[in-house]
Parts: sequence; C-alpha cells; structure tokens
Amino acid sequence: MKIFILAFILFATLLKLNAAPHQFDKRVTDFYDCSDDFYDCSDGIPGLDVVMTPDPLVAGQVASFKVSGTLNNDIPSGADLRIRFYDPTGQELIAYPYYQNFNESFPAQTTFSITAPKVDVPSNLTSKYFIEVVIEHQILLDIYACSMADGKN
Repeated sequence: MKIFILAFILFATLLKLNAAPHQFDKRVTDFYDCSDDFYDCSDGIPGLDVVMTPDPLVAGQVASFKVSGTLNNDIPSGADLRIRFYDPTGQELIAYPYYQNFNESFPAQTTFSITAPKVDVPSNLTSKYFIEVVIEHQILLDIYACSMADGKN
C-alpha cells in the first residue's frame, strides 16, 4: 500500500510539472558596432544600445526603436537619428531611411536616450536583412555613433 501511495504522489507530481507553462526564450536581435567592411567611417565611432519593438520585426508594420548610450562627443541640437534597412548583401537600401531630429543637445560622456516611436518597417523586407542605426549631423557631416544588426524574419 505504501508503494502505491508513493507511486501516486510521484505520478501526480510529474503531471503537475508537465502541465506548468514553459518559459520560451524570446529571440532578441543583437545590435553591434558598425564594422569597417560595412561602414566606411567606423574607426573610433562608438556603438549604441538599441531595443526595438516588436522583435523580430514584422514586414509592413510599424516598429519602435529606443536608442541610448554615452558618447565621446557632444550631440548638438539638430543632430539626426537615422535608421536604414539593407538587403542581405548590405549594399542596397530596402526602403527610404527613417530620420528623427534631436530637439536638445547632450554633452559628451552624458547618457542620452531617444525613441523613434513610428518607424515603418518595409513591406518588402526579405528573410535576411541588415538594420543600421546612426546618430549623425547631416549639415556638419559628423557621425557620432553607429550600430547595426543582422535581422531575420
């Protein structure tokens, strides 16, 4: 009888464990500093912390990008956040780039954050693509930071 009770408890425990919802690991897109192979002026340009929602991106939908970091140079008011989508070779743009102006300046070595709330994800997004996120000043021809990611649908 004791063996039957022990077996019943073990069986009930196994059923309970199997019935518990499992935590799935969500795939997250990893952004890294721009490379010399892909981006000509990347020497000494720091990377950025980039979080996009949804992750992975959905073709034809709207995404949000939160970009932050601490840079070596001042970011003047009027600088731009630029987000570009490239084909798998990294040579051709898939769509027109997204631009958003910085409304305030940030001194060097100060943490900054900017959110691009409505970035249109290209409807012709291929199964493999590159995303480039840059902080630049087009008028001054300065690039302050650059990060990129290999995207996969």
